[in-house]
Amino acid sequence: MAVVRTFPAPKVKNPFYHHIQWTPSLVIQTIIGAIFLLPLRALLLLSVVPFVTLVGFIASYGYSGEPHHHLKPWQRKLVQIFFPLLARLGLLGLGYNWIHVKGKRVPQSVAPISVLAPHTLWADGPTMICYALGQVLSRAANKHILMQREILMSVESIFVTPGGAGQKLLSSHFEAPGRYIPLSCYPEGTTHCGDGLLAMKPGVFRVGLPVQPIFFNFGPRDPGVSLWTYDGLTTIPTLLMSMCQFHMTATIEYLPVYNPSAEEKADCDLYAKNFQKHMAKLIGRPATDYSAEDGHLTAAGVKHGLPAHAGAIQYPLFRSAFGFNLAFCKEQVKRFAAINSRKDGFITASEMQSYFHWPIEEDCRRLFSYYATNAQRRDRITFPEFLAGLGDLVVPLGTGNALSSTTPPIDQQAFTLLSGGSDTITGESVRAAIPAATRLSESDLERFVQRLVGERSSSASSCQDSFNATLEHDPELRVLLQWLVHGVSSYPSAEATAAH
Repeated sequence: MAVVRTFPAPKVKNPFYHHIQWTPSLVIQTIIGAIFLLPLRALLLLSVVPFVTLVGFIASYGYSGEPHHHLKPWQRKLVQIFFPLLARLGLLGLGYNWIHVKGKRVPQSVAPISVLAPHTLWADGPTMICYALGQVLSRAANKHILMQREILMSVESIFVTPGGAGQKLLSSHFEAPGRYIPLSCYPEGTTHCGDGLLAMKPGVFRVGLPVQPIFFNFGPRDPGVSLWTYDGLTTIPTLLMSMCQFHMTATIEYLPVYNPSAEEKADCDLYAKNFQKHMAKLIGRPATDYSAEDGHLTAAGVKHGLPAHAGAIQYPLFRSAFGFNLAFCKEQVKRFAAINSRKDGFITASEMQSYFHWPIEEDCRRLFSYYATNAQRRDRITFPEFLAGLGDLVVPLGTGNALSSTTPPIDQQAFTLLSGGSDTITGESVRAAIPAATRLSESDLERFVQRLVGERSSSASSCQDSFNATLEHDPELRVLLQWLVHGVSSYPSAEATAAH
């Protein structure tokens, strides 16, 4: 069986983690701002919201959102006149008193698509309306959010769903007569702290057209109070903190157009990856292997009691290597948290032993050694290491790939061994199956049997079904059972793993 592979170390820390550093000056500024600035800015925002809603309703009246259906010329003109003005007032209300603009937006005939990054703040929305107004590529779920619907419909947004007919909608958009372009989007797909660029979703790159990158840089006067991440302040506190600051600035930089090669036009994933590297080089930040899915995994880890740094795995690397989808990774975060009783984001060998209730401690430590691929940290494993171990050592056993094609699945072989050839697993049959040198008390033996088949089953079929369900939920048991059935010799040594 293959040795567990390793992946490149992240270029930045988990970008979905951000906590405000409360310095004395920031505390004083926030208190003074809350007393004097917050009421005025809140009044400004509350005045802008009804006008935005009204303009959006009028501009989108009668618009269905179908690819070949467009706003009337006077409706488009209404949007082009009022939306940038109202959005700029909104930015003033959020504390951004000055916006610096560098470069120039090219005509739509040169680059019909504008890509905006990094996506870090709630303020990215009004900033895009001010400086990159056009049709918006948006998630279909946003169409059902109050006020967002009117705004998105009034700019003739294209609504897409993950795995949906995004390519067809985009193609229809650029082929339809009277199209309203350029198209503006945030292909990173979610907000983060902005230390680097996330992997970009390939959807907007499928059409193979030139793209102009637009860099939103909120700083240097922004103390990070308005960053919007999965493990940070929620929406309302983020807005309030932003409104309490004395003076914040932002820079909008229109960067040179990126023209795709023939290979990139034929491969949207290659186009998205190369564009990410190109833009990262221009703005002086790293192109990371994190993606929007890592944000969901960060949130899942926090939900199950893990620290924020534990959940992110650089998802695109694992999807490419093992074919893992987001739902599977979320389930593994939950299991990792269950094993990690100390909830510090690192599993130890003793925690693994306690979780599996495996009677042979040496086997659990041997399994742990395969997962522990970090030479500087052999006594603990992280969630990415845990997931890599699943992909390389554990999951293949479920399909019989680790054995010859004529050998029955390990599940069937293990059940036959532990049941002594009968239809049920009992304490007596388990004691006869495990090595004689393994001495188990009656209570340990009972816990081990219950770990494999749950509470004692009243029928043979339920015992077999419970055993199979246990292996599906905790597939590491297949490795331990493989050693029990075939011996450890079929595996590479722990020393070989360490050398790798």
